[in-house]
Order: sequence, then C-alpha cells, then structure tokens
Amino acid sequence: MESQVRQQTQPRILKRDLKNSPYILVAELDFGTTYSGYAFSSRLEYTKNPLNISTLVWQAGSGNLASLKTSTCVLFKPDESFDTFGFEAEDKYAKLIDDDKHHDWFFFRRFKMSLYEQKDITRSMKLYAQNQKPMLAMKVFAEAVKYLKDHLLGTCEKRGLELLMSDVRWVLTVPAIWNDRAKQFMRECAQQAGIPGYQLVLSLEAEAAAMFCKYLPLKDMSVGKGGDNLVVFRPGSRYMVVDVGGGTVDITVHEVLPGLKLKEVYMANGGDWGGTMVDKEFEMLLSEILGADVFNDFKQKHVADYLELQRSFETKKRSISSATDAKITFTLPISLMDTFADIHPNKTVEESISSNKKYSNNLTWKMDRLRVKSELAQTMFRQSVQKIIDHVVELMKHPEVEQAQAILLVGGYSECLLLQTEISAKFPDKRLVIPHEAGLAVLKGAVINGHELDTITERISRFTYGTELIGDIFSVHAQKGQSLPVWNSLETKHYYVVHAFQTVMRFNIYISPHPSPKYVTDEGCECIGSLVIEMPDTSKGLNRGADAQFTFGGAEIEVQVKDRDSAEERVAYLNFLG
Repeated sequence: MESQVRQQTQPRILKRDLKNSPYILVAELDFGTTYSGYAFSSRLEYTKNPLNISTLVWQAGSGNLASLKTSTCVLFKPDESFDTFGFEAEDKYAKLIDDDKHHDWFFFRRFKMSLYEQKDITRSMKLYAQNQKPMLAMKVFAEAVKYLKDHLLGTCEKRGLELLMSDVRWVLTVPAIWNDRAKQFMRECAQQAGIPGYQLVLSLEAEAAAMFCKYLPLKDMSVGKGGDNLVVFRPGSRYMVVDVGGGTVDITVHEVLPGLKLKEVYMANGGDWGGTMVDKEFEMLLSEILGADVFNDFKQKHVADYLELQRSFETKKRSISSATDAKITFTLPISLMDTFADIHPNKTVEESISSNKKYSNNLTWKMDRLRVKSELAQTMFRQSVQKIIDHVVELMKHPEVEQAQAILLVGGYSECLLLQTEISAKFPDKRLVIPHEAGLAVLKGAVINGHELDTITERISRFTYGTELIGDIFSVHAQKGQSLPVWNSLETKHYYVVHAFQTVMRFNIYISPHPSPKYVTDEGCECIGSLVIEMPDTSKGLNRGADAQFTFGGAEIEVQVKDRDSAEERVAYLNFLG
C-alpha cells in the first residue's frame, strides 16, 4: 500500500535536536522477531492523554484470527520485487506451495534475530529464504519497514488525517542489547524505506515499555505482593524492566527522578532466550515422537498447516501453568498424521509412542489430539525460563540492581503463566508488575517515547569506546560502566591531517569489555567501525584539523565535528557497516 503523503526535504538535524523540531504525529514501527505492528498518536492526543494511542487489528487465516500485530514474514516475487508482508505473506506462500508454484519465490520469516546472531553485520550481508535462495539482508529489512510505514500512512489517510511527510516523527524499536552495527543497519534500512533520517528516532524496547507502564492506572496493572504503580514510579524508587519478546530478552534498571524522568543505573543486558526457544522445544517434541524425517517433510509440504500449528501453539503456550496437573491438549493438523502414515505405512503413531520410554507414560495421541502430561509440557519452557531466572539472579548481586523494588515483566512472552510464576517465586521480596497489555507495552510505549525524547536522562555505557593513537594506544572516549548524560557531548577530541593534500580523515572506533584498556590490541578489544571526516579544502596543507564531540548516552552514538580554525561544522559520519 503506497500512501499519497508527499516527501519534503529539510536540512540535516542531529538526533539530539529532534526534541525541538516541530511535528504533528508520532508514528511507531514495532519490528519484532515473531510479530510486528505499528501505533501512532497526534501531539494533541498525547497532550490530553498519553495513553490515547491508535493501533490496528490485523486479520489472519481468511479472517479467522484477529491480532494487534501481524507475523514478521515477507514474500518476494521471483524477480526479487516485493510482494507482501505479514499474515498475507504466510497465507500466499502456503497457497503457492499447494499449487507447486513456490520454487522461485523468496519467503523470509523470523529474520530479525540475524542482527543479533550475526556479529559482523555489513551492507552486503545476505539472508537465505525458506528455499535457501539468497537475498541482500538490507533489501529484506528495508522492504518490511517500508510496508509497515506505508500501511500506517494509509491507515492515517483512511481516518482523515492529512499529513505531509515532514509532519511525522518516526520511531523504530530496537533491542538495547543490539550492537552499534545492528542499530545503524536498521537506521539505514528505514532510510531506504523512505523515512528521512532526521525524522527518525530509535527507541530501546525495554525503555519504551517502562514509559508505557508509568502512565497506566492501577486497574490496568497486575501487581504482586504489597505494591502498586504509584510506589513503583515514585521518585527515588528503582525497578527492573524484563522485556521478554519472541527472540531476545532485554533488561534494564531505572531509577525514577522527579517529573517521571528515568535514569538508567545499570547497563542494558539480556540474551536470546525469548519465546521462540519454547517453539523449538515443541517442534523437537513432535520430531522425537514422529521422527525428524516426518516432521521435516510435513514442514516442507504442508506449509499452511505448519503455520497454523505455530499460531495455535503461540496461543496455547501462554495458558500452560504449573498450577494444574491436568493434561494439556494440543490440536494438530491431520496432514501431520498423513505424513507419518506415508513414511511409515506399517506403523501407527500409537505404536511409535508406546515404544518410546521417554514418552510412553507421558502423552497420548488420538486423531488430531495430542494430550501431554502437565509435567512434560512444562519441560518445554525449562531452558528458556531458567536462563532468564539465572541471569536476573546474577544481576541482583550488583548493589545498584539489588536496590530495585520491583520487576516489570513486559513483552509478548510475558503472558506465559509459567514464566510469571517462576519469577514471582524466585524473587519474593520484589513486586512483580505485569501490565494487562504486556504484549503491547513496547509498541505503545515507543509512541510515548516519540513524544518524550528527554524522559531518559542518563544511560550506562555497555563498553569502553575509543580511537587508536600512534603505537596502538587505546584513546578512551567513554568507559564501560560510566554514567552518560543522554543529550550531553563528552570532551572535545582533536584530529589532524597527516598529508598536505588529504581530503578525508578516517579514524577507527574501538570497543573494549574492560574499563581501562591500554592498547587496541588488548584481549577483547574490537574495531567496530570508523569516524569519517571530510576535509575538502587543502589550501592550508598540513595546518588543518577538526574537533569532534561524541555523544554516547543516546540510543545511538552521535558525533558533531567542527573545523579547528573556523569552527564551521564539517561533514562527518560514523560507519559501522564496513
């Protein structure tokens, strides 16, 4: 869907200056591992009620499923041109397979995790479709973002909102645990999708969720022992946000300041322990019962049924609890049974189960019903839940974290009853706070973030950042663990040309997991990119230089460079993508 919104050009604006730039609407794109969506609100709506945020109901399976997010799937035609996104992409690809016309198409699903798993992210990086056909990752991401952008603008148009592109402040959510390469990759994808860079804000997911929660009335909060929302967001109090999504778990710890400002007191952290780990365990269970050959054949030949199986499991896994001993019933596609019969014509599923010591006494399978004992069903969650619990336990050993009085559990996976129960049991002295719209906390909170760019006042640096001096010296700009004001630049660094006719200065940027590295060759040090400064006027020969001011406290690193003599701003940029 292409919107009729007109593009306008404006001069470059630093992200730190966005808070003073005019806008009419905040439009947020929530690009998730499993599901994606968007939300928006006008400046006027925010002023009256920050929670007055518009979303969209997406339809799946010919309208049989209504959801506030759509599946993170994208389909390209054989000539690599974009076709469709979301539930529509799933359904169309399934039909192509049924008609045996899918072979030259490109279908990508749950591809966001590639930006967490792949450390050496470049503009030429490729993703591999369902049929293993390669495509540039930046094209896949950019087209997905473009679809969400155009769909949002189309929705605004249908609702009578007449907008210029310059009227919109765009927000794109990213995990705080992503590295600088991944963040720059998403920013460039958004710009390729038609979002001007000077109108784009990257919102860190766990922070966005906190901004949503701070405005919720008590009736919309599920609060654990002895607490309420007023206590959680009282000035001086501290809380931990545990944002558990489909792919990643994002954790941050805030202290509440007067005026509901928020200060990060421990560096953002987390891991890849989200809800898709449970999905993999469920598929492993089916593979062990039926055989890997059967399940793989089913996935390849009955894509529509496989997608429906995943959708139904997504709903079912939220209701599995340790509070019941009753068997859990899963409804499975008949085509899965048919596949088993085709591959094992002389054997029944019942016989396969009875001969399996691990499962013979723990489950039954009749027709399209798989009934699993509660204890066995809970094991599918064990690895994911335990990794989250273990990580939070380790975090609580730090004094600045231990002082947190509450844990805010948000994200789609937070609706899992087992996860809620385990966290509550492990941390009985902490208030467990779960918003009723936990799965939409990031989506809606990022809209609020777009209106409140100065809510987060300080962040803790996850690494030591610096540049290389002569002799491999690590020139430190910001230290790991250092508290960094969000909008303030650090001390000015001076750079000089080394050749009389040099028109570009390029300096490598390094990170270290240690607070005080001496050399860029020290263990753990890594070159993550470069600072590039254009110096086109060579009339002064070697008597030229530039002063650079870095800002490390934002969601992204920023740099502002001025000529050493004239103080005029120089064209400069950070390149983390090679």
